[in-house]
Amino acid sequence: MSQDLSASLPGAQSPAADSLPADTVRVLEDLGRTVERVTEVRSMADVWALATEFQVDLLRFAGKLIVAFLVVLVFAGIYWVLARGLRPILERSRLEEDATHLLFVVLRYVVVGFGVLLALGQLGFNITGLLAGLGVAGLALGFAAKDTLANFIAGMTILWDRPFRVGDRVEIDGEFGQVKQITLRSTRIHTNRNIVVIIPNQNVVTNKVINHTMQATTRVDVPFGVAYKEDIEAARAAVLVLAEGDERIRSRPAPDVVVTEMAESSINFEFRFWLKNPHQEVPIEYEYTERIKKALDAAGIE
Repeated sequence: MSQDLSASLPGAQSPAADSLPADTVRVLEDLGRTVERVTEVRSMADVWALATEFQVDLLRFAGKLIVAFLVVLVFAGIYWVLARGLRPILERSRLEEDATHLLFVVLRYVVVGFGVLLALGQLGFNITGLLAGLGVAGLALGFAAKDTLANFIAGMTILWDRPFRVGDRVEIDGEFGQVKQITLRSTRIHTNRNIVVIIPNQNVVTNKVINHTMQATTRVDVPFGVAYKEDIEAARAAVLVLAEGDERIRSRPAPDVVVTEMAESSINFEFRFWLKNPHQEVPIEYEYTERIKKALDAAGIE
C-alpha cells in the first residue's frame, strides 16, 4: 500500500518535476517521504522525529523565500531612489509629460524586473533558460505585432525628438490642424473642419512634418493678381494700406507687396506680412484675401 501511495505523492518523479527548480523538487520529495513515514509511526518519539525533520526542510525553503523577497524589495528601493533623482533633472529639461512617464515606466520594468530575475535565481530557477524563453516569446510577439511595435517606437521617437508639441499647428501627411494628443501609437490632430484625424506614429516619422507654430512669429503670404494694363505701384499702395493699424501684424519686418510672376493673363503678387501670433495664420490669410479684393475694386484696379 505504501508503494502505491508514494507513486501518487509530490515526491514521486514525474515529467513535470523536471521543469521545477532543484530546491523545489527536493522539498517536494522530502514532503513525499514524510507522508510515507506517517504510515510507519508507532510511538510519540517517531512523531517528534518526523515533525522535526519536516520543520527543518520547511524552514530552509522559507528562508530562501524571504531572501528572494528582500532582493525584490532592494531593487524596488533602487528604482525609487533613481526616480526621485531623475525627476528634477527631467523637469528642468522641459521634456514632454508623456515622454517623462514613458521613461519612468521603462526604468521601473528594467530595474524591478532584474530584481525579480535574481529572486527567482535564489529560489533555484534556471535564469538562463527563463531568459531564453522570454527572448523567443518576445521575438514571436514582435513578428505578430510588428506594425504596433513600429508605431510604439515611432511614438517614443516623437516624444524624445519633439518635432511638435501638444497645441502646435502642424501639417502632417496632407492634414493641417492643431495637435491635441501624442500617444505611443498615434498622433491626433484637430483640423479646421472640427474633425479629429488620428495618424499612426509610423506615418508621422516617415512623412514631412511642417510645424507652423514652432517659432514665435510666422510670415503670411497672400497671393493676388492684376491685369497687365494696371499700374504696379498703384496696386501695391492699395494693398499695403490694409496692414496699417492692425495690431496682429508686426511692424518689423514691415509688410511688403512683391511681384512673383508675369503670368499669361495677369501680373501676380504676394502680400507678405509677419504675425505676432502664429496660431492666427489661417483665419488672417482668408481675411486678407477678401480685403485685398475689396481694396482693388475700390481703387478701380482690375
